[in-house]
Amino acid sequence: MIWPRPRFCRRISMPYLRDTAYVLKSEPYREHDAWITFFGRAHGKLEAVARGVRSWKAKQRGHLEPLTKADVMIAIGASFDKLAVAHADGAQTDLRLRLGAIATFGAFANLVDRLTRPGVADQAVFDLLEELATTWRRAVREPSPERARFLYAAAALRLMRDLGYAPACERAAVGNEAEKLLRVLPDAPLAFSLSVTASGLAFREVASIVEAALAETPLTERPHGPATIVAILT
Repeated sequence: MIWPRPRFCRRISMPYLRDTAYVLKSEPYREHDAWITFFGRAHGKLEAVARGVRSWKAKQRGHLEPLTKADVMIAIGASFDKLAVAHADGAQTDLRLRLGAIATFGAFANLVDRLTRPGVADQAVFDLLEELATTWRRAVREPSPERARFLYAAAALRLMRDLGYAPACERAAVGNEAEKLLRVLPDAPLAFSLSVTASGLAFREVASIVEAALAETPLTERPHGPATIVAILT
């Protein structure tokens, strides 16, 4: 006689999603786990628990460091999602060795995390993260604190435009040099910010205008970007 399987033993298949994503942040969760926040090309902002990743012998530890680009597979759970697989893009891991990249890209990842919410896909935001990473990989030297802050401002301005929070920069009370930069910055590639010739005063004026505009967006907390960039690179 074949007895029916008890209900509580029934196997339930768990749906998965796959994406290519940047790690925005990693936070401790329980003893050896971590709560990872990603921004993916196809699914936008994703949050998942990575089991055992904080253990010194965890195989996926190096694939989930902040600023890493990775192919991920996430199991959709009832209470929270769980990371099943993560495989880092080897070409991106060198960003973590650049002081300027850690300061600027890290600050921008923090801003993306604060201005987006899970479940909303946005290809433009992922492309902006990709462009910033590419800009750093091609940079030949570390920037000054003023130029790094200017690059962060350029990326933040593009992000605000993509999310519908673009400020009216044409009404900004700044000098002629900063005014010209504000006119071209929203449509210029991010690499422009590392190559354009301008005074330190103009860079600071532009950055201050963008940072003031960020304060008008629905941020839950003030982003730490500008202060972190200056502190790390000074």
